[in-house]
Amino acid sequence: MFPRRLENSVRRNLNRNTFLTVILNAVATSRMVQIGLAITSFFVGIAIISVFYVPYPVWAPVGPSFAPPSWTYLFGTTALGQDVFSQWLYGSQWTILVGVIAGAMTSYLGVFAGVLSGYMRYADGPFMRLADVVLTLPTLPLLIVVGAFFQPSYFDVAVLIAILSWAAMARTIRSEVLSLKNQQFVEVAVQSNVPKYKIMFVDMVRHTLPLILTYSLFAVGDAILTISALNFIGVGPISVMTWGTMLDLAEGNLALLSGAWWWEIPPGLSIALFVAGLAFVAYGLEGAFKKM
Repeated sequence: MFPRRLENSVRRNLNRNTFLTVILNAVATSRMVQIGLAITSFFVGIAIISVFYVPYPVWAPVGPSFAPPSWTYLFGTTALGQDVFSQWLYGSQWTILVGVIAGAMTSYLGVFAGVLSGYMRYADGPFMRLADVVLTLPTLPLLIVVGAFFQPSYFDVAVLIAILSWAAMARTIRSEVLSLKNQQFVEVAVQSNVPKYKIMFVDMVRHTLPLILTYSLFAVGDAILTISALNFIGVGPISVMTWGTMLDLAEGNLALLSGAWWWEIPPGLSIALFVAGLAFVAYGLEGAFKKM
């Protein structure tokens, strides 16, 4: 899901006003960003609404088995008579929340490792060798094994995803920091005796914000796809309803073969649309930042 190539084009002083101005201009003018924001805002709004309102209990039978969509059951019912619309609403909370947490932790690790290895020569070798190892690890199979044997919570899964996903972002941030080290503003900061940690985690982070934002959006999308895949094959907490869990339950009860298409299409389409929305925003912002 990460872009194959992000050009390191933002190699000039980037203040906060410039960064926000580019984002606002992209929102106002980029059709791709607008479509992506519309999609993601819709699902985030659904997740927020579901915190306060869900029509029926998620796990309780409330109607006949495999009832088609109607005004009483908007998305129909499951094999056990559970309301699919209620499950879809509630599932949006955990799907998006866990994805955002995993994406945020991935970004944190990637930025920390990338900035440190790019600016501090002694940290470059160890961090990049570790990144090489992480990039060779098969993320999904490892998570399947861990989930099957240890039954981790969703927070544990988010942490594992971050540990296995930070390396690509770190390498890109490192490359940008290596080019920024020779810029005049860094030399001025060094001659002014600005502490190294401020140069690294204030100046360098500020100047790599476009890359950080773009990669963070892709990290959230990757995390949601990974978590949904784990849920779909029955790995992860089964007591918490997510869109992936809905797909797993629907497939296990032969929903499509029984003609109950309404059980699988809402969660599957929601996952695809939300991740696509994040990608639209990320690619749109990437294009806007390259024009700076």
